[in-house]
Amino acid sequence: MIRLRASCRSLYSAVYSAHHPIREWVVNPDLISCHWPDSLWRATAIPLAPLPALTGSAETRVGIVGAGYTGLSTALHLAERGVESVVIDRNQPGWGCSGRNGGQVNPCWKVLPDDMGRHYGADAMAGVIRIANATCDLVFELVDRYDIDCQAIRPGYILAVIGEPGQSYIGHWISQWQVAGSLVETLDRERMARMLGTDHYDCGMLDRRGGSVQPLSYARGLAGACLGMGVTIHGDSAALGVERRGVGWRIRTSGGAVDCESVVFATNGYSDRLWPGLRENIVPVASLISATEPLPPDVTDRITPGRNAVSDNAGLPVYYRIDEAGRMVFGGRGTLFGRTGSVNTGAVRRAALRLYPVLGDFRWEYDWGGYVAMTTHHRPLLLELDEGVYAGLGYNGRGVAMATMMGRLLAERIAEGRTGLPAERSRPIPLHAFHPVGIAGRMVGGRLKDLVTPRIRG
Repeated sequence: MIRLRASCRSLYSAVYSAHHPIREWVVNPDLISCHWPDSLWRATAIPLAPLPALTGSAETRVGIVGAGYTGLSTALHLAERGVESVVIDRNQPGWGCSGRNGGQVNPCWKVLPDDMGRHYGADAMAGVIRIANATCDLVFELVDRYDIDCQAIRPGYILAVIGEPGQSYIGHWISQWQVAGSLVETLDRERMARMLGTDHYDCGMLDRRGGSVQPLSYARGLAGACLGMGVTIHGDSAALGVERRGVGWRIRTSGGAVDCESVVFATNGYSDRLWPGLRENIVPVASLISATEPLPPDVTDRITPGRNAVSDNAGLPVYYRIDEAGRMVFGGRGTLFGRTGSVNTGAVRRAALRLYPVLGDFRWEYDWGGYVAMTTHHRPLLLELDEGVYAGLGYNGRGVAMATMMGRLLAERIAEGRTGLPAERSRPIPLHAFHPVGIAGRMVGGRLKDLVTPRIRG
């Protein structure tokens, strides 16, 4: 009990100290550094020449704000349907979370099919389930179709589970998604130990549709595919305002304007005040990643020898995989300081060492972070903000696959007037400004849970 009280005091101090201000767990877009992070992905990505800033006026059918997976996939799928678009970004393609995430192509959604049915209704549910089941397929189809060099592999995704509540939930989750047509299977403790090289987990789930990519290379590959299809992309072109212009819209930028019939906001976790209430639909949460030096084969053959993408249900969840060069790429929650872009990955590295003590023999060479857009209900959002104005956001850690799919859905909505995922109205989260406090509380609770769980405490 004395040890637990001391741990509580240290956790309280960590959360509320000047070095870990709670406001940093939810992004303030005004504090975002515009510098590229010194990440493994930036060091190893395929090249893409800087795209010029917009100067003067441009006219197009669709103006897209944001050159990440959502915006680029929207533009690409519009081009495949013969619809012209212009993409603008305050930086360059892949600068946001599309170039910072763990590269995991994770299938399905975090919600149960029964919950999806209650929200979308019986008539729409079958179409929504098909979309959720097809997200990973779309990523790898685009990689093949456009010959994107992004280290794409598809050995499957593993959700690792700790504790009795997690075991009960995952059994329920698997049974529902199997009925819904997902290729998911249960992994017992022994099989988990063989597949992950650690005995920390009680059971798990394998979905063979999952995999991984080099995320910045994938983003740049999508940008290259867009350019090849005639899409115009402008980097270093911050959108400053959106206003009505006749029957269409004008997007004002730092150097000009885009006049268009329809607007797509594809800013996700980096959404700002450009459209009132948009960013209040999601909660951006800092996610940090550390990467080791390349590990020798005798180590990687013991740690996730199948090269699966992995995440778990610990109090502070982590996600990890071995990349093409044999590096451990390990991510989780932490602190990200907006103005400088600096990160504190101490908790992430400690979690990695608890799972795999052998990593203590090797150097950690890269640390970086970004913002994951979460929704309170764990569903992604396709929003219709006004006539001809749309947004896609809120992927809850499934962004590589779901953002790519969201781009196709937005293109279908604009070009064909329909899509399998019903468009929703903006519904800002009540008391959104207080969510940093809630996130800080959940992090304290998560750390306490991990401290009192023997399997994690090691």
